[in-house]
Amino acid sequence: MIVTVTLSPAFDHLLFLPEISLGKLNRAISTLRMPGGKGINLASSLAVLGEEVVTTGFLGGQGSRMFEEALRKIGVTTSFTYIDQEIRTDFYIIEEKENRQSLLIEKGVSIELRYLNSFKANFERLLPAAKLVEIGGSLPKGTTPDFIKELVLSANKKKVKVVLNLRESILKECLDSACLFIVCPDLRETCCVFGEDLRNSASRPKVAQELLNKGAEIVILKYGDLGYFVAKKDEAWEGEVEVGGSNVIMLGVRDGLLAGFIHNYMKTNNIGEALRFGLGAALSTSRSKMNYLNSKKQAEELCLMANVRNVDELTSTTMHHSFRPFLPDFKSQKY
Repeated sequence: MIVTVTLSPAFDHLLFLPEISLGKLNRAISTLRMPGGKGINLASSLAVLGEEVVTTGFLGGQGSRMFEEALRKIGVTTSFTYIDQEIRTDFYIIEEKENRQSLLIEKGVSIELRYLNSFKANFERLLPAAKLVEIGGSLPKGTTPDFIKELVLSANKKKVKVVLNLRESILKECLDSACLFIVCPDLRETCCVFGEDLRNSASRPKVAQELLNKGAEIVILKYGDLGYFVAKKDEAWEGEVEVGGSNVIMLGVRDGLLAGFIHNYMKTNNIGEALRFGLGAALSTSRSKMNYLNSKKQAEELCLMANVRNVDELTSTTMHHSFRPFLPDFKSQKY
């Protein structure tokens, strides 16, 4: 069983229209509303891939029932801690004529100590049956990076593998003192980790090496819409796949990549194969209007389009490239 943790889940509300006229009345052509949040998206994609997955976090308000029913419909088991506040909504405005997407994020809830304690107790109950725990997304008010560290250490004590998909400021609290299976920095609002710009091919090995030295078994770094660098102790791979087309919705694509990677790697123990399949899962997600991939079959077909290659082995200080990588002209996306 895989457990995903989203402390600040949200409804993802998509509004489709030709273009926005600022300061005027705008009518959406169509809308979509679905459960969202990094761990939620990951759980949804894992369920589509056939994994047994439980998702947890804080949930509250009138929308809670609809939120859980939508997840259960695609095979995700829910185990939320209920609070007395309404779940937030994130609005994605998709201008199809302009091929432009904008995101409006609500502030979110504030978590009281009693709910934190209740969540930790529930999390501990889930661990004995778990083979892997993923923690991703932002922290709601009332929680701190130390709270994440507590969860990681609890999983470590139970010998459960831990995947972190968090911002650098939160990751720093968990590095060095914990055992981490996969570290995948959340790069929605930046291209940099440890001051290194990942769009620069020379920076990726440096960042990966530093994260490996700080306790990560595997590091996944994003440097384009669908461009990723993956490394473990003695091995590194890099790969991209062309998104293609217009009005491609990047919502949940990074989570699709991580879901595909986890699903494949747990079976093959091969980071090159896992990266290729992950790129196929990400591309499948980009072709879906939902925040998870269309199907496992489509991911298997699309992964054949990925350009994946091996990178020279790690040395004691860094990794070296023996090739000039192909770098598509990716557009900046912040979802």
